[in-house]
Amino acid sequence: MKERVVVFCSDGYCSIGLIRALGEAGYMPECYCYGTDGRYVLASRYVSKGIVFSTEIDAINYLLNDYPVYECKPVLFTFPDKPAYLVDVHQDALKKKFILMSAGEQGNLAYWMNKKTQMELAQKHGFAIPWMIEMSKDDNIPEAMEYPVFTKSIRTVDGGKCDESVCLNKEELKAKIFTIASERYLVMQYIKKRQEINYFGISIKGKVYIDFHDERNRFSDKGYGHYCIFMRCEHDDVYDRCVSMILETGYEGLFDLEFILGEDGILYFMEINFRVDGEIYKLSKGINLLDEWCKLVRRNKEELPQSLSIKRDYFTGMTEVNDFRQSVLTGKMNPIKWFWEFCKTDTHMLVNLKDPIPALVKLWYVIKRNIKKNKDLKQ
Repeated sequence: MKERVVVFCSDGYCSIGLIRALGEAGYMPECYCYGTDGRYVLASRYVSKGIVFSTEIDAINYLLNDYPVYECKPVLFTFPDKPAYLVDVHQDALKKKFILMSAGEQGNLAYWMNKKTQMELAQKHGFAIPWMIEMSKDDNIPEAMEYPVFTKSIRTVDGGKCDESVCLNKEELKAKIFTIASERYLVMQYIKKRQEINYFGISIKGKVYIDFHDERNRFSDKGYGHYCIFMRCEHDDVYDRCVSMILETGYEGLFDLEFILGEDGILYFMEINFRVDGEIYKLSKGINLLDEWCKLVRRNKEELPQSLSIKRDYFTGMTEVNDFRQSVLTGKMNPIKWFWEFCKTDTHMLVNLKDPIPALVKLWYVIKRNIKKNKDLKQ
């Protein structure tokens, strides 16, 4: 019998991927989503029921106060960082209703979500990290700063992707500081990328499973790539250090570790995501970590298997809209070549013939917004 599953997520396309990965494994998740475009997430054929909330605070309050108590607690998945953080903050209350991903006591996950803490952990376990300076908006920019630099929130929940930017000089950094949402933030060494590499896994009851990593060779200097090549992990030194890092955190749940291979040939640690990863649907062609977690979460330590269920050793995935914008509309890639690659790719994040309605609803939202924007310009 399949677990009852609840998803607490934002209105992004990665949330659709999370739901599809569950649905294709035979689950019918409940979805409690926040954001202006949440209706397109709930339009998935796999959603059994759900509610769209204006904010993540409204969603967590519903789960705390209005969600029913079941004798057999449902499994709760979160995406992105804000839901994971809010669940951690309210862990003691929510664990009475749900099976959670956590790092032990309430508040521990918030500690490990701190990017500076993660960098120190990675360095302790032998990984190279970019140099970084913690700053506030009132601080003077050091004169000896080497450019370009990369700005980043200390915790994603405080600022998120809007705080991230590449600054080529002091003037650009000054301008960026005015727009940073976080009161305190990191200014880091900008690494010229040769490749982006992520490791994906599950940690439970002192056992860590990391079966796959991806490689992205097509990306912009100011952003991440949207075409992924997935392959089985070798149990090498990098693998061992990834495992030891996760074990030190005491975390139990799904995770991924992000790295950048620099043009200097050095592998730099970037961060750990203590939640469902945004690439989870692409990854499901080789291993469905959501399904594996549901199968393992009620087992005792001695009942855990030596390995997880692997479907394929090598496969590809594409976030097609973003990749088209980044690769074709910028002139970096021939559109015919891109379309051929699109056709050969194993998984797409939005277009899905088995679950077509979300893409159509999303398209309708885009059309409506453009119509409104044109009307406002005319007025």
